[in-house]
Amino acid sequence: MPYALTDRTKELLDKSDEERMQYISRNVWIDYPIAENIIKKMDNLIRYEKGKSRITSILLVGSSTNGKTSLLEQFETLYPPYDYNIEGGRPDWVKDDFFDNHSGIGLPVLYINAPNEPSESRLYTNILNELNAPFKERDTISRKQYLVEYYLNIFNVEMIIIDEIHGILNGSTARQRQTMDAIKILSNRLKIPIVLSGIKDALRAVSTNTQISSRFRPEYLAKWKIIF
Repeated sequence: MPYALTDRTKELLDKSDEERMQYISRNVWIDYPIAENIIKKMDNLIRYEKGKSRITSILLVGSSTNGKTSLLEQFETLYPPYDYNIEGGRPDWVKDDFFDNHSGIGLPVLYINAPNEPSESRLYTNILNELNAPFKERDTISRKQYLVEYYLNIFNVEMIIIDEIHGILNGSTARQRQTMDAIKILSNRLKIPIVLSGIKDALRAVSTNTQISSRFRPEYLAKWKIIF
């Protein structure tokens, strides 16, 4: 069965070699049912879980190079940063009284990589660095925790995504438990869902105690292939 060229493909045939190289080198998201289902579940979390006394969260599990990070980055694009203080940047539904309770700037989804060892301090450092928030490396853990909660509120963060969570397994069980407890406390205090992601070893990271494992519902990203 012959395949017809799309209009966009026909346009590219007349482009320069450099333009065509740039086009084929770009990142492309390929939607498929399993990923679509997981994104829908993440969307339900950010829409309906915020503010609850007990937050349901997700642990995304998949093998290496199976598209977990691409899926998370795709979800992040659905909730881009905003600044309603910019002239012309305020949607119609944002009225003047909105600013009584909100700063007008927002980062709905905060995406970070987990530290490559179990460390509360490094977890908070990764969050503060991603927010470009001022802090000192030598700050105490309690000071960093305060700053993290302060800035997450300031930026109206509604979901935290922590990728490569299996990295915290590179340390003692006690420190793993402390790091996971810190993640749970962030979710409890801010009342927002958290999505963890990693290879199957990540299941061990959330099994430090039943309180944590019961909150992070595993979602498995199976291998896939394109069939022509």
